[in-house]
Amino acid sequence: MAYRPTLDETMARFAEAWSTPDADARWSLVHAAATADVVYYEPGQGRPIEGQAALAAFLGLEWEQHGRPFRVVGSIEGHHHRFLVPIALGEERGLMVVRADRDNRIVEAIRFAG
Repeated sequence: MAYRPTLDETMARFAEAWSTPDADARWSLVHAAATADVVYYEPGQGRPIEGQAALAAFLGLEWEQHGRPFRVVGSIEGHHHRFLVPIALGEERGLMVVRADRDNRIVEAIRFAG
């Protein structure tokens, strides 16, 4: 039987990917947390970020420019593979809406600031 992480573990990996300056570690964490065709929506971005490579690159640029750690700051709630995740990016609190696959890997994530 294949290993299936919990959504808490997946989000912990995603948070670590966001918060690491190491590009190789970031790639490994994104690969573990998200599907190959992941789609991520960021406030202020005109277009979605599509795919693991693009997401890892975006997180690297975000870290280089701002250096803000990403954290899950409360209980993840959801059903039918859709979840509300309370988050903090640095001192800014927000919410992330996540759709996961059957293996609890991120298919789609939308971050809401404030």
